[in-house]
Amino acid sequence: MDLTRLLPAEHCLVNISPASREDAYKQLMRPLIDTGIINDADQFLANLEDREQQITTVVGSGVAIPHARTVSATRLGLSVGFLPEGETFKFSDEEGIEEVNLLFMIAIPSFAPASHLPLLQHIAKFIRYDKKVAKLMKSKTPAASAKYLHSFKTK
Repeated sequence: MDLTRLLPAEHCLVNISPASREDAYKQLMRPLIDTGIINDADQFLANLEDREQQITTVVGSGVAIPHARTVSATRLGLSVGFLPEGETFKFSDEEGIEEVNLLFMIAIPSFAPASHLPLLQHIAKFIRYDKKVAKLMKSKTPAASAKYLHSFKTK
């Protein structure tokens, strides 16, 4: 999958330090709002939280993929954020769920409810490679992290 259009450098957040899950949502939503992909931040925030309450979006290995279908998305959108090396935070309220340090946020337009499935599959393939995730997390700039994610190709 080609992430070039979905993930411009401005959608990559390097060394975020969220104080809470809501704070992480807000930081990751900002580029989607700024580029017009999300037109109602409060609605999308509520949709994300509703989705998280159904079942956690923490997928393991320190990764969460918060995503939600929403009427506030004008098209499929993606943002990525990661914490400084060695830092994690409690993303899930569920007991026994590990803390995270890498987040992929997906905004799914309600008019295309399955549009995110190839993207989820692509992200799942990427995060299977610990060395690739580690290299991403060493990116110093948004441009470097976007370029690295763009270079990941699946068969």
